[in-house]
Amino acid sequence: MRISVIGSGYVGLVSAVGWASLGHDVTCIDIDQEKLEKIGKGIPPIHEEGLEERLQKALSEGKIKTDPSFSKVPDSDIILVSVGTPSNADHSMDDQYIRSASRSIGEALKKSEKFNVVAVRSTVLPGTTERTVGGIIGQHSGKEPGAGFGLSMIPEFLREGTAIKDFHNPDRIIIGAQDSRSKEILRELHKPFDCPVVFTDIATAEMIKYASNAFLATKISYANEMAQICEKIGVDVDEVMAAVGMDKRIGPHFLNPGAGFGGSCLPKDVKVLGKKAKELGIEPKILEAAIDANEAHKMHILDMINERIGIKGKTIALLGLAFKPNSDDIRESPALSVARGLLDGGARIRAYDPHAMEKMKGIFPDVQYASNVEDCINGCDAAILLEAWPQFRIAAREYKEMLGDNPLFDARRIFSGDEAKEANLKYYCIGRGKP
Repeated sequence: MRISVIGSGYVGLVSAVGWASLGHDVTCIDIDQEKLEKIGKGIPPIHEEGLEERLQKALSEGKIKTDPSFSKVPDSDIILVSVGTPSNADHSMDDQYIRSASRSIGEALKKSEKFNVVAVRSTVLPGTTERTVGGIIGQHSGKEPGAGFGLSMIPEFLREGTAIKDFHNPDRIIIGAQDSRSKEILRELHKPFDCPVVFTDIATAEMIKYASNAFLATKISYANEMAQICEKIGVDVDEVMAAVGMDKRIGPHFLNPGAGFGGSCLPKDVKVLGKKAKELGIEPKILEAAIDANEAHKMHILDMINERIGIKGKTIALLGLAFKPNSDDIRESPALSVARGLLDGGARIRAYDPHAMEKMKGIFPDVQYASNVEDCINGCDAAILLEAWPQFRIAAREYKEMLGDNPLFDARRIFSGDEAKEANLKYYCIGRGKP
């Protein structure tokens, strides 16, 4: 099939490369020409494991092209809308990019003599695809949704850091289709995937994405709160959560405490859904509690440091700036909150991350950035490990050699208490009551 992908961010580019690797002819469309030039040269504008190799292969095979215009849209069988939907200051959904893309698609479809299926991949509130996307495309194309063009919603469930793997190995595929022709075209598109395919109406598909992300966020906040309780009691949260996750009603996933959730999806989507709930006259107590608990937990590591060594005048090594390993995304990253807290408390920061330092420099230009773990830690009064990049999973004795008698504060619990004790490492971690 011929597929146009509108928007070349995480979802758009990963989807484009994924469909191209399955043999489809894909055009990446974006108003950011600099981004398209990079993609055309085989250089992804984002860090995602395996993406660069697959992009270069698709380009060499002629399966991916880039275009700053919408000239290829009329010839497309499927038009995937994957533009950003950030939140406004009041936590409402910002739909300006969806509206702009819809206008451009509508104008392009005036020239189309075929039945094009428009499929929204962006995370949008229920009703947006039909009222906003369908309405604007219909207005500018002169065609009726469901008759002159197809309209659908295919929510994505790609995790940054494992997005390529997730694209090819989905847990389920949700397809919200307005008409039978779109349903059959999208059924054919998704035939290669060996997983349940759920067909539903468009608004339900939109809601499934928000409900999924809200539950994951709540589960993470729950695990992090349990970690704090375990610290005070003096037990190991990993043992507790491993046993809790054995319950089939609960499951083991997303029960690993850390420094708090971040990224472009969970914080935004929970806040947007909460805002919508209030507009509907509902008090979203669980959604608000998940966000409040997450924000408080991001500062918990600072409380641990203050209790042990204080912050003012200290030089602190910060290991891990992206919101998760295998990503360069710092949006809503716990490292942002921790860095601000350290600086406000009078500390100096030396930071290292394998891929996220350039983006962090745009926010914290005065932080000293190191070229590796050793350069980051040596000479510091303490180190904070926020994300478990492979580079940070070195032996406890190596941390001891770099830190001496100074402590390592660990939000990812990379060592057991016995390992740290054997290395004589002064080691404090979230979710354990003893160093």
